[in-house]
Amino acid sequence: MANGNAAKHTEDQRTEGEHDTDRILYSDAFRRLAGVTQVVAAHEKPLFHNRLTHTLKVSQLSRRMAEHLNRGADGDGKDAEQKRDLLAYTNGVDVGSAEAAGLAHDLGHPPFGHIAESVLNRKCVEFDLDGYEGNAQTLRILVKLTSRGRECPVGLGLSDRTLRAVIKYPWLKKDHPDRKKWGAYPSEEPVFERVRSGFDHEEPSVEAMIMDWADDISYAVHDLEDFFRAGQIPLALLIDSHRERLDFAGKASADMTKSGVRDFRSELLTAAVGDLSTLFPTLRHYRGSAEDQQRVQDFSRLFIDRYVSNIRLRKNKRALAVDEEVRHEVLMLKQLTWQYVINDPALATLQEGQMLLVERLFDKLVAWLKEAERESELHRLPQRLREWYAFTDQEDGSELAYGEGDDAKPKRRARAVADYIGFLTEDQAIDLYERVNGLAPHSVLEGWLRY
Repeated sequence: MANGNAAKHTEDQRTEGEHDTDRILYSDAFRRLAGVTQVVAAHEKPLFHNRLTHTLKVSQLSRRMAEHLNRGADGDGKDAEQKRDLLAYTNGVDVGSAEAAGLAHDLGHPPFGHIAESVLNRKCVEFDLDGYEGNAQTLRILVKLTSRGRECPVGLGLSDRTLRAVIKYPWLKKDHPDRKKWGAYPSEEPVFERVRSGFDHEEPSVEAMIMDWADDISYAVHDLEDFFRAGQIPLALLIDSHRERLDFAGKASADMTKSGVRDFRSELLTAAVGDLSTLFPTLRHYRGSAEDQQRVQDFSRLFIDRYVSNIRLRKNKRALAVDEEVRHEVLMLKQLTWQYVINDPALATLQEGQMLLVERLFDKLVAWLKEAERESELHRLPQRLREWYAFTDQEDGSELAYGEGDDAKPKRRARAVADYIGFLTEDQAIDLYERVNGLAPHSVLEGWLRY
């Protein structure tokens, strides 16, 4: 006979933020990231980070930084008192919410990354929507497009603090139409206003700033590690050649200025470029030896320790402080990947094709959706597209986002198609494009189109 005590119910001890972390981790939206580009395609043969492994590291760094900021406040003495005072100013740092935001931060990235985001944005604007933006899409996924089953059929039921931590750009496009990034679509404006109530609409929460810095660190360090090992980042040339450093610094500064990076100072980036020989005293070439591997791992560990330990709290609207020199050093490391990999013709030519695929797939699905509705054949559409199109007529904020009646239908179709394409993996996007354009033979038994 079984011991009755063995099956005793144990009360759930998780905080709201820890609940949120687990809900995101177990969602379809999170699992999909394994099939999405980080910098190069997920199927590349070298062992590169994909969007999933990048996200896991951002989440881990977010958690460690939140813990770092909380440490020391339980002790005695002046330092502990100052720490408690700063934590009180920010209403504390919630470790679970910071970790959850790290897991969620890239859920809105479509297949093929930023280049597909730009295509979907342009196509949505053509239908008089306010566009497609990866961070706004993340919020939409978390509060509407995902589900926890019957307990929570719409959204994941995340806490307001975690949703606030996900909002990296805490403003709406209508308030800043000149900015390329924003935090919510009109359809999610009620949620945005609720979770941001009482907060400055220009500054993210402290957990959102932690997530953002963790994202920068991971991009700077882990992507650089990938492409240095692949022979794409010429550290030796940069260290040895003054001309190469000047050329790189000029291109990087131009890109930073063009993209509107906050508080960017070209002289600090140039100074960081000049410090390359100090930053990488032993890394010059990578030939795959055990010693080379150890050097790369040492580089990653030391840089991450440096950037994590540099953060501190302050009594300021922007409560998370990072030294300017350190922030520009990270910008410089990110630009190494940008200038020597992303701007390389080998990747740029692939991206041209990917943009064309996304554009044509969008147009085809919008036309098919319109025709299927007119002919009462919506049942022939992929299941998820059909359901999300129906949802646009029922969701909170529908009238605010799309209007009413027949005039709303083109907008609703465009948003549903953008939602659907944005939720595909890259293999799924290619497969679907080939199917609807008759480009290759495919099985009629393909199961993924049913969900």
